[in-house]
Amino acid sequence: MPFGMCPSCGGHSLRASKIRGFAERLRSLAGMLPFRCRNCGIRFSTALWDIRSWKYARCPSCLGTELSRWSEHYYNAPLSVRLLVGLGATRYRCEFCRHNFASFRACKERFSWKKRRTAAKAARESGDQAC
Repeated sequence: MPFGMCPSCGGHSLRASKIRGFAERLRSLAGMLPFRCRNCGIRFSTALWDIRSWKYARCPSCLGTELSRWSEHYYNAPLSVRLLVGLGATRYRCEFCRHNFASFRACKERFSWKKRRTAAKAARESGDQAC
């Protein structure tokens, strides 16, 4: 199961769930945090410690890695985000939960409308040639 995906429905619309009880608090210290799927409502725990992706930026609200960038012209960021950007952080926007944030980490996978459009156009053209 990829990180940031519901094990039940496969949806990407997750939110952090409240930690319940002492055992769950101990697991959270070890990196197992509880989440709840907004689509199906199931509650599950997942590990944050993925060695392959520790160096990449993640959305702080849903922990997704499909990110694009935002412009300060269209979004009035809070002071903490503006300070990070002033120190050299990159402005990112999560494509699933649409949360704007800043991070010093590199983006693992860039979301590009241009890339998506060219892939769709190529698929349509190959479909037209097959007929």
